[in-house]
Amino acid sequence: MAPSNWSPNQYPIARRADHFDTWKSEKNGDVKVHDPYIWLETYSDETEKWIDAQGAVTSKFLSQYPDSQKLRDSLTRNMDYVKFSAPAFKRDGRWYWYYNSGLQAQSVLYRSKTSDLPNFTDATTTDATVGEIFFDPNLLSSDGTAAIYTTAFSHSAEYFAYAISLSGSDFSTIYVRPTSNPLAKATDNPLRDDPGRLPEVVRFVKFSSITWTHDNKGFFYQRYPSREEHGSATDDKAGTETTQDLDAKLYYHRIGTQQSEDILVVEDPENREYMFGIEVTEVDGRYLILTVSRDTSRKNLLWVADLTQNEIGPNIKWNKIIDKFDAEFGYIANDGTKFYLQTNKDAPQYRVVEIDLTDPSRNLREFIPENKDAHLGTILAVADDKFVVVYKRNVIDELYIYSSAGKEIERLAADFVGTIEVSGHRERPWFFASFMGFTTPGTKYQYDFRKPNDAWSVYRTTQFQGLDLDEFITKQVWYNSKDGTRVPMFIVRHKDTPLDGTAPVFQYGYGGFSISIGPSFSSSILSIIKGYGLIYAVANIRGGAEFGEEWHLAGTRERKINVFDDFIAATQYLVANKVAAPDKVVINGGSNGGLLVAACINIAPEGTFGAAVAEVGVLDMLKFSQFTIGKAWTSDYGDPQAPHDFDFIYPISPMHNVQPGKKLPATLLMTADHDDRVVPLHSFKHAAVLQHAAPQNEQPLLIRIDRKAGHGAGKSTEKRIEDAVAKYGFIAQTLGLKWRDS
Repeated sequence: MAPSNWSPNQYPIARRADHFDTWKSEKNGDVKVHDPYIWLETYSDETEKWIDAQGAVTSKFLSQYPDSQKLRDSLTRNMDYVKFSAPAFKRDGRWYWYYNSGLQAQSVLYRSKTSDLPNFTDATTTDATVGEIFFDPNLLSSDGTAAIYTTAFSHSAEYFAYAISLSGSDFSTIYVRPTSNPLAKATDNPLRDDPGRLPEVVRFVKFSSITWTHDNKGFFYQRYPSREEHGSATDDKAGTETTQDLDAKLYYHRIGTQQSEDILVVEDPENREYMFGIEVTEVDGRYLILTVSRDTSRKNLLWVADLTQNEIGPNIKWNKIIDKFDAEFGYIANDGTKFYLQTNKDAPQYRVVEIDLTDPSRNLREFIPENKDAHLGTILAVADDKFVVVYKRNVIDELYIYSSAGKEIERLAADFVGTIEVSGHRERPWFFASFMGFTTPGTKYQYDFRKPNDAWSVYRTTQFQGLDLDEFITKQVWYNSKDGTRVPMFIVRHKDTPLDGTAPVFQYGYGGFSISIGPSFSSSILSIIKGYGLIYAVANIRGGAEFGEEWHLAGTRERKINVFDDFIAATQYLVANKVAAPDKVVINGGSNGGLLVAACINIAPEGTFGAAVAEVGVLDMLKFSQFTIGKAWTSDYGDPQAPHDFDFIYPISPMHNVQPGKKLPATLLMTADHDDRVVPLHSFKHAAVLQHAAPQNEQPLLIRIDRKAGHGAGKSTEKRIEDAVAKYGFIAQTLGLKWRDS
């Protein structure tokens, strides 16, 4: 049933251009494809008028939701709790950690006042009593849209390098400040005029870490060619273009010099799409480890160079220990010339191998064998000769300690169900583990090897007051996909919500790029679970890494259809087993998950879904590789320029497969003007296609375009609340959900 405040065919008019592209098909030769909204790929007066008109229609509809204020109040109240990271000890003798008092736009970097680990066992202890503000990114902008992209302390902790992104762009600018000069007080314009930092400004940084050499003289970073359209570093223009990301280069920046003096280390003009990552061996600082990637596949090159025998620059002599793109290799630690690497080479669930730089045969020796039943997600070297290992078994994380011989010593917290993140260093006799789940907002544990009888302890627990977490129930189920594959799914509900086939369900998925979707805590999700009597379902479909590389590859290229079949089968399971009402399943996903949602709308039978929200989605599958970093996604999606790949991409591209006359669920596309990962033109064009194909659709087909925001990272708390109000308000209106006052 359509919402009472909506009437069809009130969409802005979008001009349909007579533009056709010719594509090469292996089956059909030349194929002409109409692209009527190609003009929405570039910003012009016409595009801006269309954007404004779409915004007016969407805002009018969303503003009519009568329970909007109740929803906003609940989301805000339940998001207002203290959040913090695990602490990290630096060589200046201080502990550093991130802290957010509840509704701060960005989390603040604190540090301890002494070398003692801050003790939060006393309920009266606060971050301000045991620590002080070291770096407050909220001082960088008045609206919270300046965010930390990445940071790195120099080896001695004399310097702090930090990359700042504006309005959610993937581009960032690196600044450096002595740790003796915190950013704790406002200045007139701290991005442009900050007397506490060094004068150098390192620009056009993208998809990069900051890696210091142990002599504290400088750091490595990856950048792209200069772009005049970005203006100055503080102009907030980065992120609004669609230019392809090509010709990345790895540079070394020496402290006290200008970026124009930076030293080129690696480039590859013959392979313009290559990207470079760099590490320095943790303990000895002797070796550089270069990883070279050509796309988002789990395959890379790995080269090593001895800094004692090389001058930093383009003539470094690399030991190319892995010189073929046939597997993924990641550095864990080294004992002199013996390196420990995590890899999926001959091990789709991953294993750990040793390789000796002095061995000309480059043999890989088994250190921790592949576990066929669990995915090796994370491994850290700690306490000199120990390893912390996180396995994922049936989408639930398991935490272990291994010996220097690669043998299991013990498992920790065996009864925990959720997601585990670990942090630590080889030179420190401790590590921290962060536990999170659907109803676990966050507990930090410390393992201290100096205390053999009391090594494992709770360090700090998140105090969440907004809802009674004991009222929520989590269950994992398994269902059959279209081809018979067994797929797991988590179901979360309030204890008072019946399983009788009457409840609305919010179904989430991703299914791509070897990214696992494990249990995570969301106060917003719990708010709508209770407020609307809604059930939350997370389907762990193919394309992710939940079961290793084979699970990932089963959802790529020709097999991408498996991802959509898995997600549709999840909905069918929920309805058949009376978890969901037949007309009240909402599907949601972002980025690759936005593609998932839009494709499933096209593929599934009418009436499968009640509503759909596709966020920052890849929706023009024929052109995705032509914009920003899209070329890197061809490893998952295929290359539309290749005739063989065109034949399996074209039939699933959301924008090209909307069926005129098909009854569509209420659909909201969400994008942002500074999204330079999945550029907003995908959503622009798809919205125009939907509205042209189904102008009389009973349910609304709308687009929401956020301003001064990007793909999602670095988004302020207020913007996340605004997004949630729009998304859940749209769902409630279109499905006729009533807010239940508690």
